[in-house]
Amino acid sequence: MKNFKISVHIPYYTNGDPKKILRLKKVCKNYLNLSKNVSIFIHSNKKIKSNNKKIKYITHNLKFQHPYKLTWNCRKLMYLQKNDYDIFIYGEDDIIFSKDNFNYWLKYKDTCNKNNYNLGFLRVEERNKNNLLYSSDQTEKIKYGLTIKANKFVKLESPFNCLWIYEKKEFKKFIKTKYWNFDFKWITISGVLLIREMSAVGWHGENMSGQYMNRYKATILPIKRGELLKESFIIHSTNKYANNPSGLHGSIKVKELLPKKLIKFIEKNFLIKIKERVFFLFYYYTRFNLKKLLKR
Repeated sequence: MKNFKISVHIPYYTNGDPKKILRLKKVCKNYLNLSKNVSIFIHSNKKIKSNNKKIKYITHNLKFQHPYKLTWNCRKLMYLQKNDYDIFIYGEDDIIFSKDNFNYWLKYKDTCNKNNYNLGFLRVEERNKNNLLYSSDQTEKIKYGLTIKANKFVKLESPFNCLWIYEKKEFKKFIKTKYWNFDFKWITISGVLLIREMSAVGWHGENMSGQYMNRYKATILPIKRGELLKESFIIHSTNKYANNPSGLHGSIKVKELLPKKLIKFIEKNFLIKIKERVFFLFYYYTRFNLKKLLKR
C-alpha cells in the first residue's frame, strides 16, 4: 500500500477535563497508525505542549470569536497545505478513525466519486446497558438502495458523522467553493447557528440555508449479504447519544437500520429540492432553544 502523506486537523476546545484528554490521545493514536507520513494539527483554545513531532498544537485566541468558530479556524492552514499532502482529514476530538476505516475508504471512494456519490461512514456508539451499537446521527431507518458496477449501496438519510476525508484532487475542488469559507449572515430565533456541524459536514451535505452543495447526489454506504460493513463504522467515543438519547439521535440500533426491502434510489428533482429547502428554512430559522428559555 502507498505510504500516503496525510494531513489531519482536529478542533479541541479544552477545559482541562482529564477524560477529554485521554479521548484525544486515543484519537491521535489511531490517526498515526494510518501511514508513516501522518501530520496531526490540533487547534485549541489553550496553549498545549506536544511530545510527539508528528502532532502540532496550534493555539487560537477566541476572545473576540464565538467558541464554536474554533472548528473553522483550521481551514486557513489546510488551504495553505493543499499541495503538500495526498489526503486531508477533518475530525472532531472524540471520533475514532481506524486503519480499517481508512482501508474501507480507499477501496470504495473512487467508485463513488466517479459516479458523483460521497462514500459515507456511520457514526456509532455503545449503550452501557446492553453493549449494543446505536447510530449517533440516523434518526430514521435506511430506505433507499442502489447498485454501482455490481456493488450494492444504501443511501444514508443523514450524511453527518463529525468527520470528512478527501484526497488532494477532491480537496482542491472543495476549497474553491463558497462552502469552504465561513460566511453565515442569518441567525435563528434560538440564536443557534450549527456552526460546528457545518464545519464537520464538509462538502457532502447541505449548507446553512438547506441548499444542496451540488457535488454529490447522496452519501452512500456499501452493503454485503444484506448487512452494513463494520469497516464503515466510526466510533463516537463519548457514547453521548446512545446513553442519553437526544430526540431520535442515539435511539436506533445499528442492526435495525436496514429494512428487509429497499426502495430504489432516484436522485431528487429540482422541485423536491425546493420543497425540502422551504421546509428546512421554516424549521431552522423559527426553532427555539428550550434550554435558554427554561433558564430565564
